[in-house]
Amino acid sequence: MPAAQNGHVLILLPPSEAKTRPTADGADRLDLETLGLPELTAARSTVLRAAQRTAVGADGAAKLGVPDSSPELLDRMARIESEPTAEALSVYSGVLYEQLRKDHSPAEDRRVLVQSALFGLVDAGADRIPAYRLSAGSTLSRLGKAGSWWAPRLKPLVSELHREQAEGDSPLVIDCRSGSYRSMMAMRSGQGVRVLEVSPVQERSGVRKVISHDAKRYRGLVTRALLAAERTPTSADELVDVVRSTFDTHLQVELDGDRLVVVDRVG
Repeated sequence: MPAAQNGHVLILLPPSEAKTRPTADGADRLDLETLGLPELTAARSTVLRAAQRTAVGADGAAKLGVPDSSPELLDRMARIESEPTAEALSVYSGVLYEQLRKDHSPAEDRRVLVQSALFGLVDAGADRIPAYRLSAGSTLSRLGKAGSWWAPRLKPLVSELHREQAEGDSPLVIDCRSGSYRSMMAMRSGQGVRVLEVSPVQERSGVRKVISHDAKRYRGLVTRALLAAERTPTSADELVDVVRSTFDTHLQVELDGDRLVVVDRVG
C-alpha cells in the first residue's frame, strides 16, 4: 500500500461532445447545490437559465451546436433541470473517456476535474450531471460565447487550485484539456506547482509529428495510467515513471519543459 499523503495530484480533462444519457428509472435530477466547488453555484445557475432560453429561442440549434439529425437534444436542453443524472465519468463518452473504466472513481489522492461549458468545472469523482449539449464555442442568450463568459469567473479558482496543490505532497497538475478549454481557465506552472500539458506526438524514422486528430485517445491513456497506478507521483520525474510503467513498448513518455510528451513510435 502506498504511504498516506496530504493533498492530491490534479488531472484536468476536457468534456466530450458525445455523452451517454443516464437511464431515467430511479435517477436523481440535477441539483446545483450538490455539486462540488460551491463557489460556482451562482454562475452555473446563470448559464443553466441562459442555455434553456437559447434552446427555446430562434436559431437555438445553431447556437448550441445541435445537429439537424438530433432535434431531441434541443428539447432536452430546454428542460435540462428535469433530465436524469449520473456520475460524470459515466456520462462523458467519446475517444478520451473510452480509455477509462466507467465504474472507476478516482482515489482520494487523485482528483479529476472536467472543464464544462455548462458547469464551469465538474468533479468527476463526486458530481452527478445530466447529458447536456453545450460547448465553449456555443452562443448563449444574453451571455455570448460560453467559454468567454466563463473565463473571468473561473480565474479566481485558479489561485485556489494552485494553493491547494502547492500545500499538498503532489504539487502536480496534469492538463489533458484542448485549447478552447484551456482558454476558459488557464493554468501554468508557478508558486511551487508544476502544470504539465499532455502533448502526444508520432515518431517515424526519428521524425516527430504532432498528433492532433487522435490526441484525445493518448490523453485518455495518460489519465487511465494515473488513476490505475498503485502510487501517486510527487514530482514530474515520478509521474513519468508511473505513466511509462503502464504503457506498451511502442509508447514512451518524456518531459519537455512543461510538456508531458507521449511518443508513439510507428514504422
